Amino acid sequence: MTRPPRKILMVISSLSGGGAERVAVLLARGFVQNGHTVSLATIYGRDRDFYELPAEVDRLALDLGRDRSNAVQKLAGNARRIWAIRQTIRRTQPAVVLSFMNQTNVTVLLAATGLGVPVIVTEHMDPRRDDLPAAWRWLRKWTYARAARLVSVSRAVDSFFAWLPADRRAVIPNPVALDDVESRPAHLPALPCRHTVIAMGRLAPEKGFDLLIRAYARLVPQFPDWGLTILGEGPQRGELESLARVLTIEDRFRLPGAVGQPFAALKQADLFVLSSRHEGFGNALVEAMACGLPVVAADCWSISPEIVHDRVDGLLIPPDNPDALAAALATLMRDESLRRQLGRAATESARRFELPAVMSQWEELLGEVG
Repeated sequence: MTRPPRKILMVISSLSGGGAERVAVLLARGFVQNGHTVSLATIYGRDRDFYELPAEVDRLALDLGRDRSNAVQKLAGNARRIWAIRQTIRRTQPAVVLSFMNQTNVTVLLAATGLGVPVIVTEHMDPRRDDLPAAWRWLRKWTYARAARLVSVSRAVDSFFAWLPADRRAVIPNPVALDDVESRPAHLPALPCRHTVIAMGRLAPEKGFDLLIRAYARLVPQFPDWGLTILGEGPQRGELESLARVLTIEDRFRLPGAVGQPFAALKQADLFVLSSRHEGFGNALVEAMACGLPVVAADCWSISPEIVHDRVDGLLIPPDNPDALAAALATLMRDESLRRQLGRAATESARRFELPAVMSQWEELLGEVG
């Protein structure tokens, strides 16, 4: 690294099992490896931790994430969070603050007002589909104008914020840690099938797992030696389990929960599906490609051409289209040669997102910020 090390304060809501949280941990690892001094503060306490930080990172749990029941309590809670983050910035004296996700970004920018510390905010989700209340949307526009940089994970996400000057915005993709691909074997519930379709993500409507289950169920008579595994946890678990029972596929379908290091589980599968209705980036997709899996991906705004090139390193389908999903699955299920071809290309394509390559973009950005 040619630039001098810096003190970096990272702020995120929690280290629970989400995509942005995993990215924060990977970036913390990359910053430490590059010689920086890193602190990571979470608004929630350690009881929500799913991912583990490198030992060199100073972990700060503010434990101020309790839900409030009325407007006055919510306002007071937000004021306490702003004050706590402001005090954390003063205490750690970072050269730069890096914040994750929209509401946390707003809170951090308010907390840093007048302290003279540059704040980089990051957007990881499809901002067209976020459920921010009107007041938060107004605050986001007002505070983002004061950020040193807004970093979006894709050009599609960046386009939403075109009202900011181009020199105040950057696009840096999420990283994948290829060193973790060679992880220990995963112990997943066995399926009575020779082949496995796998998907991964929060069990929530935006991930489209209901579409995937329905598409897969239509193919079972034609491909009886294929099973379906979905890694992840979330509010839709009961609904998805019920759907599998209704479609009578529960004997060849598994929901084993969230996996901190998913690579070993992914490598046990034969093809990966991203069935999302919308995405900001697609972390699970890149991780599957890094494992050499052929992929079927819903082309939901930010996937093509930034991650998948149709029929080169995967198959692209329209989002929210179970017919197209079933057809693409059938194409790969019946053609082992095509699976191997796309899997090899996916491995090479994923190298664009390996941690050192992404960290070089972050190092360049840090140099620009000061």
